[in-house]
Amino acid sequence: MKDFLKKVGQSLSGLGIITVCALLGAWAGQEMKWLRRFLYPLILTLYAIVIVQYWWVLTIYTMSIWLSIGYGIPSFNGPNGSMDDEGSFLGKIFYKLFKGSEMWANIFTRGMVGLLISLSMLSVPIITGKWITYLLCSAVIIGLWASLSWRSFGITKVKLYGKEVDLLNVDLTIYAVTNCTILVIIHGYLG
Repeated sequence: MKDFLKKVGQSLSGLGIITVCALLGAWAGQEMKWLRRFLYPLILTLYAIVIVQYWWVLTIYTMSIWLSIGYGIPSFNGPNGSMDDEGSFLGKIFYKLFKGSEMWANIFTRGMVGLLISLSMLSVPIITGKWITYLLCSAVIIGLWASLSWRSFGITKVKLYGKEVDLLNVDLTIYAVTNCTILVIIHGYLG
């Protein structure tokens, strides 16, 4: 019975973390980027410490580096085709590599961010030995970021602290699924 209650508690806390982190990821994309860059990885790191009970999972916090480098590509949507966004460091590299192809630059820039996020979780399978879980979930994270994170799914309007905020549906989706796969890695559900 205690094991059952423990699993129910972990599942409920997992759902709460998925929801909070998805909202943080989406809200921070519109306003306070530090929430996405620093608070989001901190929540996941603290959760991993509680579940895995090993201090080496502090390396998960390196995710804050990868979320801080940015993942935009150069944009020439200004007047008369002028540059209106220089893009991130990674975005510039892939934009030049693919000779100005926005689609390929987006796929590889975002896919690289997904890869780096996955690598920040590497301490978990090293500690737990759950490599199948890690590899499968990493493939989901990388594929998700590469294929969807640069697309538009519209917006959802919510009230946060009495202020109406537009949350990008793509951010809600990306961060919810990323969080779900990260929690699967932390719990090692697949073996």
